[in-house]
Amino acid sequence: MGTRWQDHRSRRVLRAMERDARRTDGPAGPERRRSPALPVLGLAAVVAALAFALGARGVGVDLPAGLGELFHQRVYVEVDGEALAVPRPAPASGRLLPEVPVTTGGTYAFLRQDADGAPVGYDPCRPVRWVLRTTGMPDGGEQLVEQAVAEVSAATGLQLEYAGTTDEAPDVDRAIIQPDRYGTDWAPVLVAWATSEEVPALVGDVAGIGGSAAVPGADGAGQWLAAGRLVLDSEDLGAMIAAGQGDSARAIIMHELGHVVGLDHVNSVTELMNPMMSGILDFGPGDRAGLALVGQVDCQ
Repeated sequence: MGTRWQDHRSRRVLRAMERDARRTDGPAGPERRRSPALPVLGLAAVVAALAFALGARGVGVDLPAGLGELFHQRVYVEVDGEALAVPRPAPASGRLLPEVPVTTGGTYAFLRQDADGAPVGYDPCRPVRWVLRTTGMPDGGEQLVEQAVAEVSAATGLQLEYAGTTDEAPDVDRAIIQPDRYGTDWAPVLVAWATSEEVPALVGDVAGIGGSAAVPGADGAGQWLAAGRLVLDSEDLGAMIAAGQGDSARAIIMHELGHVVGLDHVNSVTELMNPMMSGILDFGPGDRAGLALVGQVDCQ
């Protein structure tokens, strides 16, 4: 049996609890006047705590004028039993990299789609940070990861930004927000090398696992990918690299990164997203069409 790919779909249940904090009988948005800062500092702290506590339970809260905008439509996700606010995206003025046009045709599939059938992907107006766990990484492994990341960035128009090394273990139920390790933003994409002893899903002919979580926008509208996880079999890929099959190892990494950014398996043997290795070392025409589309999702 040939080496098999396997995609990982997050089993963590995201419980988005939206709270409408806007008054229905008053002005909304920037037209609302703000109260003087100093006299309401104590009240703001009390209301903030109350809004978080009630909002985490899905209870609507009317806030005083000037504070409503601050807490308007906050969404929470449950991480290890704790309700954490969905991160607000950093300001952006548009795409970071040019949109990649669809110039090829072929077979592709998306892991997640919205109600209109459009793919769910990473926000193209903000960098997709990724970190590397080097434990068990074979010689030459980092270079292959960097090459695969560059290929996926070019095919999607997403800016995949290296954020350094990490000691995070590639757990199946990965926390999508890890304040102690990465701050209050979504956790970066984790690229980790591991053995089948550490990650039993790699047992047998599975060479890698990849995927991302689907998360809501900060105001509850829309859906994007975040906190991806890519686990590479250090023994299988290490043996391939040692045998002079670095191109095949890189193709496996590219395949799994395809899952991370939103592509599913396809049956066509001419596409890299086929679940079986068939000698394809680069993205096929369908792969490229699908990657371009996942890179064209709306900005948050």
